[in-house]
Amino acid sequence: MTTTKFSVQVAKHVIQGNIAKGKNMICSPASIDAVLNMVAVGAVNKTQGQLLTVLGHRDIPELKAVSSNLVNILKAPQTSFVNAMWLNQRYSFKPEFEKVMREVHNAHVRIVDFVNQRDQVVKEANALARQATKGLIKQILRRDNIKDDTALLLANGLYFKGTWLKPFKSRDTKSGSFNLLNGDNVRAPFMRHERKHFDYGTFNECQVIKMRYKSEISLDDNDDDDDVALTKSFSMYVFLPFEKDGLPNVMENIKIDQNMFQDELKLDHVNVDLLLIPKFKFDSDVDVKNTMKQLGLTLPFDENCMDFSGITDSIYPIYVSDIFQKCLIKTDELGTEAAAFTMTRHGFLGGSPPRSEIRFVADHPFMFVIREDVSGAILFVGTVLDPKSQR
Repeated sequence: MTTTKFSVQVAKHVIQGNIAKGKNMICSPASIDAVLNMVAVGAVNKTQGQLLTVLGHRDIPELKAVSSNLVNILKAPQTSFVNAMWLNQRYSFKPEFEKVMREVHNAHVRIVDFVNQRDQVVKEANALARQATKGLIKQILRRDNIKDDTALLLANGLYFKGTWLKPFKSRDTKSGSFNLLNGDNVRAPFMRHERKHFDYGTFNECQVIKMRYKSEISLDDNDDDDDVALTKSFSMYVFLPFEKDGLPNVMENIKIDQNMFQDELKLDHVNVDLLLIPKFKFDSDVDVKNTMKQLGLTLPFDENCMDFSGITDSIYPIYVSDIFQKCLIKTDELGTEAAAFTMTRHGFLGGSPPRSEIRFVADHPFMFVIREDVSGAILFVGTVLDPKSQR
């Protein structure tokens, strides 16, 4: 049980919408999942049913199991994963809901005064973002994000730092030309490997290479016996279109899900004669609410919603007014650092065989996926349109 198809679909649609703008983009399905799972636990009636349907779960017990599994997947030396929520002091959490938040989601839970302690809440949320992302994301919430009618804030922070299993040598990094979708080109630093073995294949009008990160041992704290050592295996998959302007077409046709990685994407461990990939660093601000509504998740955003009585007793409608995410990624010779912070605001009223010579030259826009391969959880999906751009 891993990251759901819906959150990956949301990420894909958000990224597609930004390709036409010429913007680099990164989105975290795992972080979206974490927030939606918390929302679903507090929902009842039709809203709960719609959330369970789009998330692909039969019932709340199955959703709780998936949520717990996701927390454990990301309990690794390479990752930091934090859930949090703040409730307006006019209300109180239902004991069952608060228990699930603490025990299943390992969430930081607070009751606060959004009117008189607005600055304090903003400061606390941003401090949590910095802590959860090792300082990469310094601000996720502004004062004007909290309204007088704000009932509930939910947040998730995800941080990943992976060291390449086969690091690049800095002395081999050279400036080269990167082709943009509009036909222009920019100079960018390209990392280089020659005659190294990687998992490689072709799929959906593109070359694919899997670049593994070093596996580290993590401990399963939930085991009743002695702590059990578990190996998590993280990788970056780079999807490089055959055509220099082929990324929009690849994104339109590709279906990023478990079936793609398990059944459709056939990679062989082969000798890659030349691998060139640019260094890149950028961040993205992602508003996912409208995308979710377009994909069928509408009821939680209805201002007349009365279906969040699983969170707190209220005679007023409580609904999800915002879901927004900030992500950052940095990839260089040593590895990758990436972070995401997703927040919701609730308001109330009132493959083919390898060739004899293989060259993987990422000198034009490409897509990447950072995945935990044992579980299949997708941490990040992104596109690099211009490696020199910070956005």
